[in-house]
Amino acid sequence: MQTPTKILVYLAVWKRPEITELCFRGVKRIQQHPDFDIQALAVISEPEMIGLCEKYGIAWMMYKNEPLGEKKNAGLQKAKEFDFDYLMEIGSDDIVLNELLEDYKKYIGEHEFFGIADAAYINSESGECRRLISKSTYGAGRMISRKALEKCNWILWNDRLNRGLDNNSVFALQRKGMVYQRVKPMDFPGIIDVKSQENIWKFNFYLGVPYDIDEILKRISDEEKEILESLYVAV
Repeated sequence: MQTPTKILVYLAVWKRPEITELCFRGVKRIQQHPDFDIQALAVISEPEMIGLCEKYGIAWMMYKNEPLGEKKNAGLQKAKEFDFDYLMEIGSDDIVLNELLEDYKKYIGEHEFFGIADAAYINSESGECRRLISKSTYGAGRMISRKALEKCNWILWNDRLNRGLDNNSVFALQRKGMVYQRVKPMDFPGIIDVKSQENIWKFNFYLGVPYDIDEILKRISDEEKEILESLYVAV
């Protein structure tokens, strides 16, 4: 019997507790996947988030929220204590579909650094959904091997940055010889980004193309659907 791949889901958390709970509920769902041993670590900056982490069994550490690069690097120092093969980075507003993990199987062990350039975006206030397949790299859902992190001395970001962290970390990995492998888009997006007014990059009504949200809802749990639909504001 093949040993399950060990994944550490890693995320920084700030505000948006309802959307963060949706994200955590999605983590709980993918933890049931039989071919993966999945843990999660959240770097939080608000005491109010402790209870939410503990409710969903998410390990946590407290650190100031800004600069964000410093916060995320601090979390990587904590991540060293965990036993994992790959770190999966997500945002606290991201939902990972089980099908993405299935698709990742052919990349695990073959590549040290890989991820998607295909995601769906949901406006949490209206339920409007759009899909964007990009030529750039996405931070959400990307996989970084422990070997790659060790080569970077567990520092991926410029401590002073609050924006542009995805590209900044790609350059840091490339300097150590880690080439990013872009995962081919599936028939549907494997990562869902739930946007709110708190996002650095808010929902854009012009990016990408309209996407049927029902294609997402049928792939997540009833509990996730309930939380997501509770966010909608009557318009």
